[in-house]
Amino acid sequence: MAVKCMSQDLDYRKTHLAVAAIENAALKLGVDSADLFARLQKYGIVKDGLFSFYEELHTQSLDWVTDFIIESLQNREAREV
Repeated sequence: MAVKCMSQDLDYRKTHLAVAAIENAALKLGVDSADLFARLQKYGIVKDGLFSFYEELHTQSLDWVTDFIIESLQNREAREV
């Protein structure tokens, strides 16, 4: 039971970081957060970036994580041009 609670707590913390960073990035970019989320999902930035590197990212400021996802998205979108 304790393992399941710890896992659920970690999932909650990962989700909380992702939501906060996406909302902050949307405000910074002046775009709708749902649209930004869809763009991030398209390139796997939520799962492969925010969730996979949670242990490293949660030690950074929200502004740093926000800039990380914005830069990641801009780099991936630029490759398509």
